[in-house]
Amino acid sequence: MITLRFAETAEEDIAFSVSPLLEAVHSWHVLTDPGHHALHVPWVRRCRRLPAALRRRMREHDFVVADYIPALFESRTGEHDADFADQLAAVRGLPPALLAAELARTLVDTTRHTGDDLVDDRATRDAVLTEYRNSDPSRAARLESILTDPLPALDDALTVLEDYWDAAFAQEWERIEPSLYESITRSGARIAHHGLFPMLRTLAPQIRVDPGRRTLRLDRPHDHDISVTRDHPVTFTASHYVWPHVRVTCDAPWPLRITYPALPLAPASTPRPASQEDTLTALRALAAAPRLRIVTHLAAQSRTTQELASLLGLSPSVTSRHLQQLTQAGLTTTQREGYYVLYALAPARLDQIATALITLAPRPED
Repeated sequence: MITLRFAETAEEDIAFSVSPLLEAVHSWHVLTDPGHHALHVPWVRRCRRLPAALRRRMREHDFVVADYIPALFESRTGEHDADFADQLAAVRGLPPALLAAELARTLVDTTRHTGDDLVDDRATRDAVLTEYRNSDPSRAARLESILTDPLPALDDALTVLEDYWDAAFAQEWERIEPSLYESITRSGARIAHHGLFPMLRTLAPQIRVDPGRRTLRLDRPHDHDISVTRDHPVTFTASHYVWPHVRVTCDAPWPLRITYPALPLAPASTPRPASQEDTLTALRALAAAPRLRIVTHLAAQSRTTQELASLLGLSPSVTSRHLQQLTQAGLTTTQREGYYVLYALAPARLDQIATALITLAPRPED
């Protein structure tokens, strides 16, 4: 379990970024096992038109991105003025020992071994190589080559990545970059208006949030308890192609980073106008002081029935009836977290009702 703990002023300890290099790497990962990436089938189909020689080289070197995504691809990810070439140059400039440790992790069981152990501990390295020589000789040969000198393997992988970028992904990046920036802009606005934890709830199902304890947890075979501070901030990197994963970088010397799916992954369709009956249903649901107060509290963050009952000074059963009416009107949504059901506002429904009310009266002529 990876746990991030946030201070009361956590908004000052987080940042957002996008990365052309990391996004290209994640899209290459999609191509290694398309069956697990249903949302990216259009990209998989487009890449069938890549030159056969390039597709063959991508398959030969896809061990670099097939499972573990090396943190070395995050170089200069936090710099919004760094383009693909800048980030690639930064990777090539990393110390060889760091490169060897990260590339080695792509070939071993990372729940049993770390790249640093393989680089620094001869006994561990010899034991792992012996194990693979018996079970997978080609993997053993590749791992030994990387641990001896990582630069040839790195150069081969980066050359393939450059050719893939030039042949296809540069154009794709132009398409998705604006939506990624729009995603982090929405996240920033949500933090500004409602606070950090309502934004964190939107990231992905794999992320569990506890506003009371001010923690974010991710289920991983890796125990790490981290306090996010000004000196140890966290960067959330929005990605189209990371779905359905959430990737976490939390080991030194790399900066703390969570790469998350920027949803929705396609432009939202224009909501249908609310009918008169829809509008009346919503207005009836809002036409009571307790329910208006519930809406006010949910605008700050998602809450349980018990939390709302305490804030309203009502019994849980009465509060539950008010919530049921709001949910039936489509004004609130529910999500189960363990034993609790969390209630949240439905922004699209509220926008729909607001639009319906605005169109009741003609706008004054300019």
